[in-house]
Amino acid sequence: MRDLLGGAKRQRLSLAEYDADFYATVESTDGPILKTERIQTFREPGSPSWEAYADGRWEDALRIAAEPNPELAAFFKHLDQLGSGLRRLRIVELPLTPYLTWELHFLRYRAQVGEQIRVLDARSVSDWEAAAGTVPELMVVGSRAVYEVLYDSSGTPIGAEKSVEPMVVQACRTEVLALLEKAEPFESFFVREVDGTRPAGPQL
Repeated sequence: MRDLLGGAKRQRLSLAEYDADFYATVESTDGPILKTERIQTFREPGSPSWEAYADGRWEDALRIAAEPNPELAAFFKHLDQLGSGLRRLRIVELPLTPYLTWELHFLRYRAQVGEQIRVLDARSVSDWEAAAGTVPELMVVGSRAVYEVLYDSSGTPIGAEKSVEPMVVQACRTEVLALLEKAEPFESFFVREVDGTRPAGPQL
């Protein structure tokens, strides 16, 4: 995917521009939204659950994550009405980073309100990555656009680069779908590897 993106004409977007552009594109999507996550530690300032986790308040982080989120539920219902949906591929390295332990607990609640999530062991993409580079952080919106989400060295989101070239979007879509096909359903992975665990070591 990285080679496809590197040769594509792309528009650089700030974080605010990306947010607005993505949600506008979703309204005209003609298929599922596909999300890839490969980085093992992000920062998510503005997320109350993440901030509690980052402060070392684990029980608060779980409690906040479990609180009803009508806005998120409405978003997934809206995607269903559009004939779309959000399919997330979470690539993980074992043992889990402290961040990923938190995120997987958090994602369980998103799955319960409609997000379709599958998990893939990073070892399954080692040969692929050796040949093609690390799986990028993508949002593929039907056949309309592909966004590579950009982060600074701390894992804080800073914006995205967008391509609307049909061949690039379709090729990225095909590759993400192939990886999703190899991945494990979220719940079985969670029960086996995550349930009942707490972040080990420093949170940040």
